[in-house]
Amino acid sequence: MRRGRPARARAGLPALAALVLAGGVLAAHAQPRRPPEEAILAVEAYDGAEVRALAEAHGPGLRRLYDDVRRCAPEIDFHRPGIGFRKPRGRPGGAPHLTLWVLVDPDQAPPGGDLGARAAETFRRYGRRLLPRLVARAAERADVPVEGYGLVLTWIGPTPIGGRPVGETLVLFADRPTAAEFVEGTIAAATFLARADVRVFDGEAEASPATLGLEAAAGAPAPGC
Repeated sequence: MRRGRPARARAGLPALAALVLAGGVLAAHAQPRRPPEEAILAVEAYDGAEVRALAEAHGPGLRRLYDDVRRCAPEIDFHRPGIGFRKPRGRPGGAPHLTLWVLVDPDQAPPGGDLGARAAETFRRYGRRLLPRLVARAAERADVPVEGYGLVLTWIGPTPIGGRPVGETLVLFADRPTAAEFVEGTIAAATFLARADVRVFDGEAEASPATLGLEAAAGAPAPGC
């Protein structure tokens, strides 16, 4: 599905409201993989004493998450910053989610004739590996203010605008029980995706969920790394 070409010409990443972060797809791949101090959102960057305290308390855990992702999926990179506690769009007063935003190497961009197929393939390749990495953070999982998990996957789309590559992005937020049940294999992928907040962007334009068809590609979480 192709929508919002003028918006795509302006930016290579979606305007995700509660996930407005610095940097971009091209800049991320024009340099070596991001070090932890660039990949992890700094404590002082949080807006609000409660979430700052949460980030400070779990700083070592966020660094372990960085190392775990590096080990499990060395071919991808982090957005700047891509690890932190975020709130899903539309719920500014809600509880924070432990969120991971990663960038797929342009040389490994997903194939597919439409955005839904590319989103499904990206989730099949990376979402099934990365969700268990989030759920495995036991301390964050047990912390009451952490409501769930966020996973943001960005890749380069096949159609440039004005000679410039354009980012496509899959955004997924799920509460702690739903994510844990999916990782543990006690609910099917279709149930997991029905409970989660799933959105896909073509540049800045959001695609219709009805076009996505992620269930078939989601499968079960990938065992180990």
